[in-house]
Amino acid sequence: MDSFLKYRNCPNCGGDDFVVLFDSNMKQGDFQESEETVYMLPGDKYGRHVRCQNCQLVYVNPIEKESKINKDYSKRKSIDVAIIRKSRLHSSKSQLELVKRYKRGTNLLDIGCGEGFFLFNASKAGYNTKGVELSQDAAAYAEREFGLDVEAGAFEELRFPENYFDVVTLWQVLEHVPYPLTVLKQAHKVLKPEGLLVASTPNIGGIPARILGRSWWNIRRLHINQFTIKTLTDMLKNAGFRNTSPVSYREFISLLMLFIPLLKHLKLYKPLKVLFYPSSIIGRVMDKMVLIYPSGLDNCTVIGFK
Repeated sequence: MDSFLKYRNCPNCGGDDFVVLFDSNMKQGDFQESEETVYMLPGDKYGRHVRCQNCQLVYVNPIEKESKINKDYSKRKSIDVAIIRKSRLHSSKSQLELVKRYKRGTNLLDIGCGEGFFLFNASKAGYNTKGVELSQDAAAYAEREFGLDVEAGAFEELRFPENYFDVVTLWQVLEHVPYPLTVLKQAHKVLKPEGLLVASTPNIGGIPARILGRSWWNIRRLHINQFTIKTLTDMLKNAGFRNTSPVSYREFISLLMLFIPLLKHLKLYKPLKVLFYPSSIIGRVMDKMVLIYPSGLDNCTVIGFK
């Protein structure tokens, strides 16, 4: 096997009996490139997707080595932050409403906090917040723009006190990490008894994924685990969480967020991008035109308690 790839057993149940759903379309040179932006540009590169015959989790196998994945994420630049900022702030308010329905504690940890949009709203609501983010650029943005306490690094490599946090959140994180069950077990340790965990990922069992197949925008190089509500629930239970249940919140996406990925996909963004800067007249208008939809349309979100 190529030296930059690593074979793995099922990251949920540990089994090694799988069926191949579709093969990778990546060439050797593609693995030398850094990770693509996390923003929702349709992915044109992806690894071999398999389905575990035991627990039904869909995952990429083999994957790039963990050290390479973490290094690429640490260097990722927040180049689209001005485009996504307003929509992400609106969505994170709805995410916070979801958290408050189930837990009113004080200490909150957001793993993979990105540029800090959810943490910002949580801190305004009175939570004592802490963020973890691999991207040094995103972590710096969260600290600079919002004054947040964010540690740049991999959560599994950091040490937090056990039984400390009332709430731990993972918004669009588990699909990126090589060993998501390990992350969830560590999150379980740092939660207080009765503490709340919220995990949200793209839903490969959702309507868009079923219609589009491998052309679904979440089939992309950086997504190495693909969950359904059932497999995400099963993984939370395997990590020790109880009283698990699927939930939903409201997602907000501006016309600007929808339109720019289309321009990029059609190779038209560079010659036209001046017209669509968020600070331009067209950009400001399109940023105010917002589509609101239930997160369950394209995501699976599951809560669990310690």
